[in-house]
Amino acid sequence: MNRHMGIFQFYISGKLLISRILLLNRTLTRYVKYLVVIGLLSSCLVWHWQYGTELFSGEKSNCTPVYDVFFLKMHKCGSSTVQSVLIRYGIKHNLTFALPKPIYKIHINFPYHFNASFLMKTTNNVYNLLVHHMRLNEDEVKKVMPTAKWVTIVRDPAALLESLYGYAKMEKRSKIPFEKFAENPRLHFPAVMKRTLYHTPPPRNLMLYDFGLLLAEFDDQAAIEAKIEKVMKHFDLIMVAEKFDESLVLLKNLLCLEWSDIIVFKLNARQESKPINLEQASILRNWSAGDTLLYNKALQRFDALVKAYGTARMQKDTAMLREMTRAEYTKCVAGVTSSKPLKNKKLRAWTENINAIRQTNFSKLCIS
Repeated sequence: MNRHMGIFQFYISGKLLISRILLLNRTLTRYVKYLVVIGLLSSCLVWHWQYGTELFSGEKSNCTPVYDVFFLKMHKCGSSTVQSVLIRYGIKHNLTFALPKPIYKIHINFPYHFNASFLMKTTNNVYNLLVHHMRLNEDEVKKVMPTAKWVTIVRDPAALLESLYGYAKMEKRSKIPFEKFAENPRLHFPAVMKRTLYHTPPPRNLMLYDFGLLLAEFDDQAAIEAKIEKVMKHFDLIMVAEKFDESLVLLKNLLCLEWSDIIVFKLNARQESKPINLEQASILRNWSAGDTLLYNKALQRFDALVKAYGTARMQKDTAMLREMTRAEYTKCVAGVTSSKPLKNKKLRAWTENINAIRQTNFSKLCIS
């Protein structure tokens, strides 16, 4: 990893040095300048021949790629973007996806707890990737993914509730503005739930709900703590939406991915969100006290993983990831728009206020 960072920095430093040499005054003869430039270019070519293609088309590494992955797709936590990374990875390596039976569409019989019988059969009943929305049942997942690495993602509960409220059209359905709900969520919760679609998680403790906690257990501290303990035990990596770039680097490290595997653009993001003031945030976090406890424990564990990875190393790697992503975005994307104008309704997002990417380059890399 550090060697690849050095290669990247070598390219940038060499480019700057060449430009500065060419701008020197006439104290250097033109002949000497050309000799220096040719020497630097030759060095760059040698480095590129030895290492350069590794950076984008496969890295020499001591790690072994992981091909069995269970990703619990958490509602409104940036999980569609992570799912995209894993789907591309699966296609690239010709892996077998665990898919829901057609009657369940994109959700695996949500909000019922996952059961292995919800999945389509494969010829040998072996699955490599399970990356869908579901309500977790640990034992049933183990039946179909016995050796998989377990990954999920969490988000600050206050921002999460605002996002769910807008995305699931809870204000439109219940006629209760988000600001009013945030003032006294316990008062308005029954009315909002009454108008919420069955396949939408509740606007309270929705992460724990996806992890399998029952609605009746939302005020049961013992049940909440037991569920969080199981989550911490089973999941190899809990990504954090507020630290998304760092999360991608840790995902790369866990699964032995290549840099190109984690270059990704945000998917399923809303065009606008409502600001949350400090008072509203405090009320919402207390309302989702279970999720808040889960998030804090996940964040503590995440920070420990970053420390073990190396803080300086993480800073360098996230900087490189952002630069590589920016370069691909510039090459592939013409802009961001709404998916609403699309004539084919099957290509539209589930709700209207979702960003859609306008592609400008239809190369294989950009399409993927």
